Amino acid sequence: MFKKYGVLVTLSLLVVASPLSAQADSINDMQKRQNEIEQKKSEVNKNLDTKSSEIADLENDEKNASKQLESLLKSIDETNKKLKEQEDKVESENKKLKQLKKDIEKLRNDIKERQEVLDNRARAIQKSGTATAYLDLIFESSDFKELIDRVTVVSAMVNADQNIMQDQKDDQDKLKVAEGSSEKKLKNLRVLAVDLEVSRNNMESQKEEKNDLVMALANKKDLTKNEQSLLASEQGALTAEERKLASNIAGEKAKQEAALKAAEEKRIQESIAKANAKKASQKQTTTVAEAPSPETASAPSNVSSGGGQFIKPAAGILTSGFSDRTNPVTGQHESHKGQDIAAGGAVTVSAAASGTVVFSGFGASGSGFGGYGYVVKIDHGNGFQTLYGHMRAGSLKVVAGQQVSQGQPIGIMGSTGQSTGQHLHFEIHQNGVPIDPAPYL
Repeated sequence: MFKKYGVLVTLSLLVVASPLSAQADSINDMQKRQNEIEQKKSEVNKNLDTKSSEIADLENDEKNASKQLESLLKSIDETNKKLKEQEDKVESENKKLKQLKKDIEKLRNDIKERQEVLDNRARAIQKSGTATAYLDLIFESSDFKELIDRVTVVSAMVNADQNIMQDQKDDQDKLKVAEGSSEKKLKNLRVLAVDLEVSRNNMESQKEEKNDLVMALANKKDLTKNEQSLLASEQGALTAEERKLASNIAGEKAKQEAALKAAEEKRIQESIAKANAKKASQKQTTTVAEAPSPETASAPSNVSSGGGQFIKPAAGILTSGFSDRTNPVTGQHESHKGQDIAAGGAVTVSAAASGTVVFSGFGASGSGFGGYGYVVKIDHGNGFQTLYGHMRAGSLKVVAGQQVSQGQPIGIMGSTGQSTGQHLHFEIHQNGVPIDPAPYL
């Protein structure tokens, strides 16, 4: 009989122990999740601090870039004033040049008319026997007074001829000087006009670069703020989950304590029942003594456990050829569309072949030259074009539409745009498609 009680007691304890064990597992899982959330929140807090620091740095960079842009705009205004003065000078010189051309034209007409007079006089002298006509005019005088008069006339004619010849010589000399001066001034005006265009182009390119930088910083700041907002949202969600877990754990612990208390009360009642049964039968008492103790039964059971068509555009070493590679700036795998030539100091970049400048300026986002920094592109005809990227700011020496010859300097090697160090990125395009420059150099 007591053996039957012992079995019942053991079964009842196992039934009570099973949900307690499940509750313990549930609490352990929730506490484990709590630890994970704490670690995740720690990481999120670090990321939030990093983003706040990045935003502060970006705002500082944005302010500096804006100041630089403002300073550059002032410089551009000042330079534009100087350029206006130079343009006024060019206009004034053009007016003088026009007047000089008119004077030259008048000299040419005077020389032409005077030459006709001299030619007629020469033909007249040839027909009359050269100077004999002058002597006949003098000796045919009828008296002394007429002799004096005729001598005076002949002298005046000779002097007139000499004056005409001297005037002719002087005007020819003036014409030679005037034409030389005209050509020199015209050449100087052309050089000045090119210099003006180059200066304006370099300033506008620098302005584009600063505008692009300000926009890039603003976009990056907005992106970082969005990332910060997402992190803050994640932090809020983690905090809410953490609070819910804490509440659930407290609830589970309360249930566990209640279950343990109920089990203890049940054990006491069963002990009383066993004591009463012991009085009834010694045999049953012995059986009860052999039954497993309630403390042991209620213990948790779960335990956690080259061809020569082009020349090399700049001095330096080849650091990257026309091939697939990992972009040193973005870290992305890409097709490198040209050659990278690197060197230190002020290295001149020259046109690889003669042609027409297609583009000269800063490769702003959306321009088709984004990432190239200060870049020049030249059309060589027959479907060939070359591109020169990452040149130094303000160093461009050519403008769009300008004709250049092979070897003509077009800028200075730099590290603008997406660049990790000073070098020239050089491309050759055939019918719009980048090709390996090596066989053509």
